[in-house]
Amino acid sequence: DGEDLDSPVYVDRDGKKMTEEEYYFKVLGKPMPKSSSSSSSSTSDQPTSAEGAAASSQLQQPSSPSSGKKGRKAKKGDRAPLTIPDQAPRLVKGIRNMSRIERILDGSEPQAFKRLTLARFSCKEFEKKAIPEDVLNQVLGLTLRAPTAFNIQPYKVLMVTDDLLKLRLTGGMMDSNKDKILKAGATAIFLADKDPLQLVPKLERIKPEELQSEIPRYVRFFGEKINSPKEWALKNTMIAVSFYLLAATSLGLATAPMEGFNEDVILKILGIPEGRYTIPIVIPTGYPAGTGKFTKRLPPAEVFYFNSLDEPASNVRAITDSSLVE
Repeated sequence: DGEDLDSPVYVDRDGKKMTEEEYYFKVLGKPMPKSSSSSSSSTSDQPTSAEGAAASSQLQQPSSPSSGKKGRKAKKGDRAPLTIPDQAPRLVKGIRNMSRIERILDGSEPQAFKRLTLARFSCKEFEKKAIPEDVLNQVLGLTLRAPTAFNIQPYKVLMVTDDLLKLRLTGGMMDSNKDKILKAGATAIFLADKDPLQLVPKLERIKPEELQSEIPRYVRFFGEKINSPKEWALKNTMIAVSFYLLAATSLGLATAPMEGFNEDVILKILGIPEGRYTIPIVIPTGYPAGTGKFTKRLPPAEVFYFNSLDEPASNVRAITDSSLVE
């Protein structure tokens, strides 16, 4: 329709289209800073001001180490004469116009993620070995990047590292899980918040002002009408759980996600209000004592479909250890 596809177009809640500059002003209340990447296409072939300054700086340098001393021969250690490139480098795409994916990824991620998912396994036995605090902090920092509805983050993670508290926790565990709790360097207790509206005031620090008044309405709609508050909190918490499992693996730690526990007993031992939180999962985390093993999954065509359950994804290939060398 004649729109300039090179210029971002934003649409506000009322359906009104805005330029990037208008949207920036509406959100932050101040004009958007000018950027070299916003130059018109007619001047895109010309060097930027920074590039011009660099070229000018090169022109002002002496053409040889012997400049000013006629007849002096170059000695060992003298700097080589500067040369001027035929054409200054062009800014192909301004960083402001890049998506986060374009800015952050470098192309090595598919293979790295493949290794990560294959390395993760459900650990049956742990070494009795402490986890360095900085390693645990990195795991938790990565876990925090898990997405949640409206960024409300209706969960907490309690890391149990104290040996005496671990011993007490075994009182609420199935017999087969007690040894994992005792030996693992840490155990993550995921707590889903059944009253997410209590979190709304905290979001005022990280949400744009114009969205703050709408958050309670959205939370009530999705957390009370579409789901029960408990269901909504559990859904969001389990996304963070998946991030935690892969984050721990990336730092050389094994995990053992478990459901075999008595929630009421665990909440009481930890002094956590039963009416506010529920525990979807407990994850002993540490260094594996065994080798671990690859576990098979169902055929992809029995899990994935396109458009309807009558169209299985017959071309999806399961990832196995052998795929690392292909």
